[in-house]
Amino acid sequence: MTKLTALLILLSGCAFGQPVFFNETFSDNYRSWPLGSGDNYTLRIEGGKYIITTTEEGKGRVIRIYPFFDKRKDFSLEATFLQKSGSNNNGVGLVWGENPSGNNYEFLIAGTGYYKIRGADKVKGNDEWVENKHINPTGKTNHLRVQQKNAVWSFYINDKKVKEIEVQKLNGNAIGFTNYTNMVLEIDDLIFKHDVKINLPDKMTTGLVKENLGSHVNTIYGDISPKITTDGRTIYFAVRDDPATQTKPDEETSDIWITTSEDGITWSKSRKLGPEINTSRVNNLAAISADNNMMLFCLTEGFKVRRKTATGWSEPEWLNVKFKNEANHMEGSLSADGKAIVFAVKLPGNVEYVKEQKKEDKDIYVTVQDNNGVWSAPINLGKKINTGMNELAPFLAADGRTLYFASDGHPGYGGADIFMSKRKGNGWTDWTEPVNLGPEINTPAFDAYYTVSAAADYAYISSAANETGQNDIVRIKLPQAIKPSPVLLVLGHTLNAKTKQPVKADIIFEDLAAKEEAGKAISDPATGSYRITLPDGKHYGIRAEAKGFLSVNENMELAPITEYTEVKRDLYLMPIEEGESILLNNVFFEQGKPILKPQSFPELDRLAQILDENPTIKIEIQGHTDNVGNKQALQQLSENRVMAVREYLIKKGIKKDRITGKGFGPNKPIAPNDTEENRQRNRRVEFQIVKK
Repeated sequence: MTKLTALLILLSGCAFGQPVFFNETFSDNYRSWPLGSGDNYTLRIEGGKYIITTTEEGKGRVIRIYPFFDKRKDFSLEATFLQKSGSNNNGVGLVWGENPSGNNYEFLIAGTGYYKIRGADKVKGNDEWVENKHINPTGKTNHLRVQQKNAVWSFYINDKKVKEIEVQKLNGNAIGFTNYTNMVLEIDDLIFKHDVKINLPDKMTTGLVKENLGSHVNTIYGDISPKITTDGRTIYFAVRDDPATQTKPDEETSDIWITTSEDGITWSKSRKLGPEINTSRVNNLAAISADNNMMLFCLTEGFKVRRKTATGWSEPEWLNVKFKNEANHMEGSLSADGKAIVFAVKLPGNVEYVKEQKKEDKDIYVTVQDNNGVWSAPINLGKKINTGMNELAPFLAADGRTLYFASDGHPGYGGADIFMSKRKGNGWTDWTEPVNLGPEINTPAFDAYYTVSAAADYAYISSAANETGQNDIVRIKLPQAIKPSPVLLVLGHTLNAKTKQPVKADIIFEDLAAKEEAGKAISDPATGSYRITLPDGKHYGIRAEAKGFLSVNENMELAPITEYTEVKRDLYLMPIEEGESILLNNVFFEQGKPILKPQSFPELDRLAQILDENPTIKIEIQGHTDNVGNKQALQQLSENRVMAVREYLIKKGIKKDRITGKGFGPNKPIAPNDTEENRQRNRRVEFQIVKK
C-alpha cells in the first residue's frame, strides 16, 4: 500500500461509524516510527510488520507517534500483536493519550491469558491483571481494540468486548504500542479511526517535490527556521546544538548562518555569521526587514533590532514592546511594510491559558506600530488561528495578509503541520478558516518554519526528512493554490543628485488617495540600495529624506497586476545649496484652476517641515504650464497657482518674507508639448533655494 493511500482521511462506511484516519500497514516508514538499536533492544520494519526485540527482563519499550488527535471526538485504535518468543508473563498492547512526560493509557495482554487497563491517573479497579479466555497464547496473534463512543471506552480482545469504563481525560495525542519485558514482538495493521476532517486548499496541485538544498547549504546539525529576504537572494537560518558552540553537554545553542544566490535558484556555500551577530547565547532571528537593512531578534521579554551601518551592524536595541514569554521558545515575523510583528508566545492572553502547563502551548499574537512609531500591546489573533494547543513559527507574506504558521491544534497529518490563512479587513483578529497545506508538504513528523520571498516562487521549510543532518532546509515550488497575493517590489538606489554617489536615506511611500503611509525603507549606508513591497492598483507618493539634502518627492501609479512584478526607481536627493531647483512632483490642482487637490497636502506639509527645520532657507516658488490655451491666461494661471502654494505654506507657519513666487506660464518647458505625457511634465511646480 502506498503512503498516500494509507493516509486516506474520509473513508466512509467503516465499522463503529468512524472514518479511517490512517491504516498503518508498515509497508514503509512514512510515519517516522523509531528504528535502530540500543543496549537491550532492536526496532525494525520488515515484511509489513513493526518488530520489537528486547533482550533484558523488565526492560521493554514504549513506541509512539503523534498524529492529530481531537480529544473532544470519538475514536477507535486497534492493532494485531504476535509475541513470537520471550517472557509471556508481562504486558504487550496499545498506548494512547500520551503526553511528552510519558503519562498515558495502556491496554495490555500477557501470553498467560491476562489483560490489564492502566493509566497515569489510575482507572479505579482496572490497574490489575484480569484473566480472560479470549486471549491467545504466545506464538499466536491477538487483535486489540479500544473504542471511545458516547463517553464510554470499550475494550476488545479478538473482537470480543471485555470491558467498559467511563471516558478518562487524555494527557496528550500520542498513540502507539508497548512491550514490558524481553521478547520478540510483531505488530501489524495499526488502524486509527477518528472523525476529523482536514481542511485542504481548493484546486491544490499534486506532485510537489521537496528539494534538499544540499550539503553546501545544510550542516550535519539541526538546520531550522529559514528566513528568506524579500528579494529572494539571501536565506538566513539557525543551526542548533553545534558541539563547537556548547559549553556543556546537551546545552541548547543556536547560531545564525547565511547563504546567498544571484538568481534565487542556486545557493552559495553557507557560512556562520560573525561574533557581531552571533553571541554565546541562543541567537533567535525573527526576521529581516524588506529593505535588508534591519534584523529583528526574539527574546523572552520582547524584541531587539540591529541596523545595518556603513561598516557592519549596530549594537542591538530594544523595541518598546513589553511582554514575558512563558514558553521555552518563541518565533516571529515582520510585515513587509515594517509596521507589524506577528509572533508565537505563551501569555496570559492565550485563548486557553493554563499557567502551570510547562509544554509549548503558544498562541500567535501581533504588535502594530502607529504613525508615531509606538508599538501596541500584543494582540491575540483569535480562535480562528489559535487553538489552545501549540501554534508556532508564524510567517506573514509580503502581501501583508497571507499568514503561514505551524500548529498541532488544527486537523493535520501528525506532529505539527503548516497552515495558511488570509487576513480579512484592516484588523488582525478576523481570518479565513486555516487550510492545511496538504500531505505533500506536511508529514506525520514535525513540519514548521515556512518562509517565502515576495516572488512566491518557492517556499523554504525545515524538514526532518533529511539528507545531511538532524533537520535540513528544503524548498518546494509553490502551486497557485497556496500562494499569497502578488505584490510589486520597488527597488533602486538613493543617490546624490550631483555626484551620483550613494546616500543613506529614509524612503517613505504614501497612499495618496487614503492619505496614509503605505510603507517605509532605509537604504543601505554603503550602496544606497533600497527595496520595498507594495500592493498594486494605487497611486503612491515616494519621499526620500537624508540629513543635508532636500527631500525628493515623486509619484508612482501602479496598475493592477496578476503576478509578482519588480519596478526599478532610483531616487536622487539634491544637496541643500543656493540656486538649486527642486520639482514638487506630488502637487496637483483642479483642471484649469489654481485650487490645490487634497493629494497635494502631504507634499506641501513636508516642504513646510523642511523650511521649519532649516530657518535660514529662503525659497522661490515657480509655476509652469503647458502650451495649450491662451498664453496670457496660462501666465495668469501659473501665477495664481504659485500664490496658492505660497498661501498654504504661510498658513502652516512659514514667514512671508521667506517665500517669494513667480509664474512662467508656458515659457520654460522641460519637454516638447507634442504628447499628453510631455505636456503633463511641463505642468509643474518647483521651488528654488535663493538663500541657504
